Amino acid sequence: MPKPKRYSGELATPIIWPSTPAFEGAVTHERAEAFWANDARLQREAAQLVAEALLRKLSLLMSHYGIEDQNDTLQLAMLLACDHVPGFQVVPETKPTRGRKKEWHGGKLQALFDAVRSVKEPHNFTDRQALTFLSSDPRTAAEWGPPRHHKGTKKQWIETLESRLHDAKRYVAYLDSVRRRFDALRRQGLDGKFRK
Repeated sequence: MPKPKRYSGELATPIIWPSTPAFEGAVTHERAEAFWANDARLQREAAQLVAEALLRKLSLLMSHYGIEDQNDTLQLAMLLACDHVPGFQVVPETKPTRGRKKEWHGGKLQALFDAVRSVKEPHNFTDRQALTFLSSDPRTAAEWGPPRHHKGTKKQWIETLESRLHDAKRYVAYLDSVRRRFDALRRQGLDGKFRK
């Protein structure tokens, strides 16, 4: 299952509902009524603060996913579903092969694609140079270097990464085509069918 996008800042912090203050002192009818009236007021204020925080975080979540139209909740729902619901995730077809099963899912393919792109552009690397750099650099070798069970040479590992990068490019192209088709449907007004 692909890893969802990592959240940071306010999106990684839960909203805290304040606890009710403790009742202190002698229990009298008047003091109890005042306590419960104050508690009801505090609960209303807390509910208002939580509602405001949820709206603020919804806006941050839309920005996190690159959604410019803050009213496009359908696109947000689709992107969240793709990240968090296994039935919405698109993965490359796997064909039965001999040997150890590959552990490359959509999230890992996307991560490889993004890592190669982030290294290629500033250094003007080819794909193979970027993969060699990623598998050798101490900052990225833990993720992209040869695994402990790898019995081949460093060159063979780079060739494996290169094959997975081809899978990643197909995966990203497919996701882009799905998004383009989804956007085209939305522009045609067909998304109204999903809102009913």
